[in-house]
Amino acid sequence: MSPEALARTPAPDVRFRAARPEDGAAMWQLVHDMGGLELNTAYFYVLFCIDFAETCVVAETPDGRMAGFVLGHRPPARPDTVFVWQVGVAPWMRRQGLAGRLLEALLGQQSRPARWLEATVSPDNSASMQLFRALARSRGVRCEESDFMPARLFPGDHAAERLFRIGPLNSIPAQEQTS
Repeated sequence: MSPEALARTPAPDVRFRAARPEDGAAMWQLVHDMGGLELNTAYFYVLFCIDFAETCVVAETPDGRMAGFVLGHRPPARPDTVFVWQVGVAPWMRRQGLAGRLLEALLGQQSRPARWLEATVSPDNSASMQLFRALARSRGVRCEESDFMPARLFPGDHAAERLFRIGPLNSIPAQEQTS
């Protein structure tokens, strides 16, 4: 099955909601258990759920199990932008389009619609690159990619980060506008 077809495969029944402080520990545990994502401190996840609840979304199953999350914030210098810090999807929910649905839920819960969505992606993270490019395609907008944070800014062997800037966004994805 093609990546595009996989992205359209409906995920099992999940509901999306704004993150709550109680979600921070489960987010930390999910990232810890899944590997592949940069693990922040548990304090970081709880703090994001407190201070940035409008830009943090949780996907959970009917029995309350965390299937995934997205953490974001509005950069003070760019209040028309939602910056996506991290998208985490439980291994048992991967390849079902949940990450894209999480981003749409994030954009849908904004009290002030975002004109832009930004994220940084390391050059070896092809799944994230595909995710953000697919979001831009589904909304019929540009996905501008540029060098952003060179590796020399980070300690150790951290890779450079490229900036993905998607927009200008409409409040409704392009495929729903024609329906």
